[in-house]
Amino acid sequence: MDAVEPGGRGWASMLACRLWKAISRALFAEFLATGLYVFFGVGSVMRWPTALPSVLQIAIAFNLVTAMAVQVTWKASGAHANPAVTLAFLVGSHISLPRAVAYVAAQLVGATVGAALLYGVMPGDIRETLGINVAPPTSSALRLFPSSSLHLEACLTRPFSIS
Repeated sequence: MDAVEPGGRGWASMLACRLWKAISRALFAEFLATGLYVFFGVGSVMRWPTALPSVLQIAIAFNLVTAMAVQVTWKASGAHANPAVTLAFLVGSHISLPRAVAYVAAQLVGATVGAALLYGVMPGDIRETLGINVAPPTSSALRLFPSSSLHLEACLTRPFSIS
């Protein structure tokens, strides 16, 4: 028998409503965090004609937007803001597979919306390739092996991934 609250709703429907609110809040938080991260992060590397951003300026912008995204979405979703983080939580058995799939979908949509908004607000002469990283062929190794940048990144981040 379903217990009925004074408002005429049963406990099962109230529980379902609360669950839906929590899930939708978490998905919106992931969408928002990733969208903000892409919008401000990629926006910080754009090549303005008056002054190119320095590496320090780009790093500060990325760190500030990461801190903001984490602060805003921490309680709602755990502030993954990145499919790689969600995958790590899934592998570590901290979230379920359906939740991980939903988070990754929300993150991909958020990143796409963030990039589309940035594309829409940037002037055409500055927009160019929207901040796509291109390794300059300054060394003979990069000219011979275009994937050298990928190998360098893997070697530099390897020590940080071992725990």
